[in-house]
Amino acid sequence: MPSTGAWIDTGFLVALFACDDPHHPSAVSFLESNQRLTLHSIWPVVTEAGFFLDTAGKIALLTWLERYGVILHELSTLELPQICTTLEKYQDLAPDFTDAALVTLAGITGIHKIITVDLRDFSAYRLPDGRSFERLWL
Repeated sequence: MPSTGAWIDTGFLVALFACDDPHHPSAVSFLESNQRLTLHSIWPVVTEAGFFLDTAGKIALLTWLERYGVILHELSTLELPQICTTLEKYQDLAPDFTDAALVTLAGITGIHKIITVDLRDFSAYRLPDGRSFERLWL
């Protein structure tokens, strides 16, 4: 049975909760069409998204996370060496911490689907077994 798990990245959350974002209609439509997906993310993604959202958007995001049941994975010091390895491996792309953490956790969990606007980086990143991410949106 194919996995229904997918990572959500910052750009998707911004598009979903910022009505003036050019990708907003597409994000809403994608979510409505893919209600069977089990969504995964990390707190750094939520923090980044909050930076780009107004107060109403932040409140809507947090309410949605709680209601929709997004699985927010915790990061611990145990993952830091792997995150550093990811940062070093992709230093030519200048990855931010959030991307490196998502790539690392994707390798740990085996979830290789992602919902992101970041075509450039998530087309280049690879899981430890060499597989690329499967982008589900845009």
